[in-house]
Amino acid sequence: MDEVVRIPDHPPVAEWMKETNIQGNAFRGELGEISEWAARKALWDYPVGTHQDLGEVTQRAQEIQMGLALNDMVDQGLLDMEWSEEQGEMLFSLTPGGKEWRAQNS
Repeated sequence: MDEVVRIPDHPPVAEWMKETNIQGNAFRGELGEISEWAARKALWDYPVGTHQDLGEVTQRAQEIQMGLALNDMVDQGLLDMEWSEEQGEMLFSLTPGGKEWRAQNS
């Protein structure tokens, strides 16, 4: 049986929390690492006082963290982002700078 958590009052969210992981250490951006900001933001997706599957809440936090990473890459000029009406989702592609970065870091 999956672990169930009770959603507390929605916690405050602040920009500095993007720099801290859920263990209270500096956020390093490692695969699977979740920032305090993403973890708290995920709780806002559920009504206060409800019981939710921990795996589902964790998955939502990971989705939010991935969105932060992708937006950061767009801000750095490594990715282009555009909405696809046909597919009903955002599409990402490497910019020339992103392709250069990939070649240097592969």
